[in-house]
Amino acid sequence: MDFLLVGFAAFSFVAQLVILYGWHVQDKPLIVLATWAGYALFWAYLAVTEFFGLEFATIGLAVLLVIFLPLTAVSARRQGRDDRTRSA
Repeated sequence: MDFLLVGFAAFSFVAQLVILYGWHVQDKPLIVLATWAGYALFWAYLAVTEFFGLEFATIGLAVLLVIFLPLTAVSARRQGRDDRTRSA
């Protein structure tokens, strides 16, 4: 077990939850909230699998990234479109 990786993953998970709550309070679009919730899940998964020394961690991490990276792209595109609409 790598304590540095577990600590970093746990810290990142808590930071993601704080950011997620802040964006929920600001009424961000649902796609943004779903994306950041997914990244919080990613960090939680990383912390748990590394803490318990599970071998299937890389497959699970790859699956989570394949799911949530496109959500990030969609979220960024919508945010850019919303910014252009507001400035026009």
